[in-house]
Amino acid sequence: MELDNLTDEVHARYQKLLRDENSDPNEWAYAWRSEYNRGGFKAVDMLMREVVTPGKCVGCAACLTICPVDVFDYVEEKPVDTRHDACVFCELCVDVCPVLRPVDKDLPEQIKLKEPIQDLGFGPFNYGCFVRVTEKAPKFVGQDGGLCSALLIHMLNEGDIEGAIIGTEVSGNPQMGTANIATTEEEIIAGARSRYTYQPNTVALVEAMKSDIKPIAVVGVPCQVDGVRQQQFSSIRLDVAKWYQENIKLVIGLFCSESFTEDGIQSLADDLEVTKAEIKNINIKGKVVIQLDDGREENKSLKAFGKYARPACLYCMDYAADNADIGLGGIGPDGYTFTVIRTEAGHEAYQSILKTGWIEEIPMDDEPKARDLLARLSKYKRNRPLPALMPTLEERIEIGNLDPKNFYKGWVKPGTENQDQEASS
Repeated sequence: MELDNLTDEVHARYQKLLRDENSDPNEWAYAWRSEYNRGGFKAVDMLMREVVTPGKCVGCAACLTICPVDVFDYVEEKPVDTRHDACVFCELCVDVCPVLRPVDKDLPEQIKLKEPIQDLGFGPFNYGCFVRVTEKAPKFVGQDGGLCSALLIHMLNEGDIEGAIIGTEVSGNPQMGTANIATTEEEIIAGARSRYTYQPNTVALVEAMKSDIKPIAVVGVPCQVDGVRQQQFSSIRLDVAKWYQENIKLVIGLFCSESFTEDGIQSLADDLEVTKAEIKNINIKGKVVIQLDDGREENKSLKAFGKYARPACLYCMDYAADNADIGLGGIGPDGYTFTVIRTEAGHEAYQSILKTGWIEEIPMDDEPKARDLLARLSKYKRNRPLPALMPTLEERIEIGNLDPKNFYKGWVKPGTENQDQEASS
């Protein structure tokens, strides 16, 4: 009973900070960190109460992969406290959750952003370009320019990494992905191409750590990137967090507005009168571009497809993977990957593959429309309340709006009203 009371106390302290308009969101974590040196509290209960049960969980799996005693299973894109009594009061699961708090203010120094730093609206970076693989690179079918897979293969061949945390397609259902730790070129190639459903890539971090596969690269969407960073640099210093900090060599972030449910893939298959297995690839370029295994290409309305957006994606504020070493996305010239180099590690990895002749590039400033589009898409996602302050899933159902793209359209972040007026004048 005393433990339950302590959890209630920490939860009440956290809620008080959320309600205080003058509180600094970076101070919210002290609601639980203040208990660490006193023996901790049952943080799993707070995580369930504040994030999972209200439907705010983004599915990044950070709580699962940081837990030193394997409390959680990952079921239907969220953690389940299957081994509830195994909790050892370490508090890591709440400390790494990107829904409960923003990343710490000193993260830019921790991930070693490359100087000079600029921000044109899509997060801090050093330089950007549009990239595609050349004939000198290994042969594979990638998404857009193919840089992500080529870079991982190069790092593996050079001995810079022993494995890569990626997604790979589910057998018989190519648009559904599952987590994988790839340790060969063939495994990386098998995971090439994007899937627009949610892939819990970072679940494979547990296997990498248990098997001591190191160093590794991690590929993930923005919510997963933030979860990885909060695991690496949690102020609660335990061996599991130290392992991630020391052994994750590169974090590649994939631009992401939202992902879609399997029902959405089924709807496309039904509309085209094919099976899901016959949908070879999907790409989104202002419309849904569908490639079938018989060679046909069909286009469908992205607006109509939006009703299948994953509701959890409302709780993400990051489009361009601001905290990754390298950000990648399919914006810009056809067949190229928009590439944003943010950190020293990202610069080192990119320059290494550039020297091989495996890739060729177009300067970012040669495509200003693409650059400005990335800034607009990023600004839209940033212009939301912090996830902890957003409505719960049940409240959104009552409102009648589960669309992550349009729920906050027109909403103005407090304190920015004059900025928006100046920008439009």
